[in-house]
Amino acid sequence: MTCQECHDFIDAYIDNELDVAASILVKQHLRDCAQCRPLLESRKALRSLLSNPQLHFEAPESLRGRIQSALPVAPLPAIRREKMRSINPWLFVPLGLAAAFAILLGLVSINQNVMLGRSDISPLVEEVISSHVRSLLATHLLDVPSSDQHTVKPWFEGKLRFSPTVHDFTDHGFRLIGGRLDYVKDREVAALVYQRNKHAINLFTWPSESAREAAPQSFVKDGNNVLHWAHAGFEYWAVSDVNQEDLRAFADLEIKGI
Repeated sequence: MTCQECHDFIDAYIDNELDVAASILVKQHLRDCAQCRPLLESRKALRSLLSNPQLHFEAPESLRGRIQSALPVAPLPAIRREKMRSINPWLFVPLGLAAAFAILLGLVSINQNVMLGRSDISPLVEEVISSHVRSLLATHLLDVPSSDQHTVKPWFEGKLRFSPTVHDFTDHGFRLIGGRLDYVKDREVAALVYQRNKHAINLFTWPSESAREAAPQSFVKDGNNVLHWAHAGFEYWAVSDVNQEDLRAFADLEIKGI
């Protein structure tokens, strides 16, 4: 990416309006280019200034009153006025109470659904699922299409600060089809892509913040199965719409390094 391209993309980058690939390119350029870094800081300072609550003003009530008084009021037809006078105002009390009760029940129901549907799904799980779905919808599944692990692994050199472990499990029904750069948890990660029959498996990986080993933990959302584990100093997130048994078999292969 050139400095001019970085200048063109900087505002969209700050507002999180770029796709993953473009965001990574801008971030890498800003990291390596001393001339463009001040531009990022100045944009951030401007954004912080504009978000200052002291710069936000609400219209005074006097202005609201003047506007409302200036609006024309259409008179009710005589027949309608007579009908409204004949209606007992106490009839509206039970109706109002019923409406309020219905709204309260609806809010409680919505809140329960939200809690039940998302209580076991962390933001990171949602993020890897979103990256998986985005890679399929945006037709940006692969940066390096290859079934040769000795081609895919060297491709990441110089693009990431780590070297991912790359396996090919074609003999076990999980064919390596390539890899790409992605962005998860505010960091650049490697996405290795495998194929199970006609289904794609995205395997996101990056160095673990600790040397802990963690057995695979499963999550399910919107028809996507997710497995997360930690092994040999790396975090792994496998996402696919294949069934849970197939995804666990894939994770076992990765852990064993067969």
